[in-house]
Amino acid sequence: MQEDDEKYVDKHEIIIRNYRTSDYQATLEILRQLHNTYDIGLNEQKWKESSGLRQFKPNLKRITLIAEYKPNGEVVGMGMLEAVKNSLGRYIGYLDNWATKKEYIGKRVGEILAKRAIYILKSWGCESVRINIGYNADKKLINVIGKVGFNPILIVLEKKITDED
Repeated sequence: MQEDDEKYVDKHEIIIRNYRTSDYQATLEILRQLHNTYDIGLNEQKWKESSGLRQFKPNLKRITLIAEYKPNGEVVGMGMLEAVKNSLGRYIGYLDNWATKKEYIGKRVGEILAKRAIYILKSWGCESVRINIGYNADKKLINVIGKVGFNPILIVLEKKITDED
């Protein structure tokens, strides 16, 4: 094993599986860590209310994947994926709520999770995959995602809807 490889988790030690309701607390903790670092707009009540959306439903092309560390059963990463047919009839895959537990960042857990997600989206007929990243995202994060093959293609502008609108 090379010296650099020692910091990475062996891909055989990571199980990629579907989200279960018993994963709620672990996924909430991962999102809290991310929110505390990047202010992702986490609303814990809405996360709880939408728990059922994260479960696999055969009639929808949407699923939440969990990365579980096999030696101890710990949930160390997560990501929701969805295939959406656009107005031109193309299926585009979307990755959302993508996060890795703080102590596993940089250990390739996200890469293992992303490869599985891309495999699934391809099997659903997707021609491309998109991941939304905050405008103020750390450049290191953008570089890491770029290494998996993601390239910037558009800028999305968002307006928060208020009572005055």
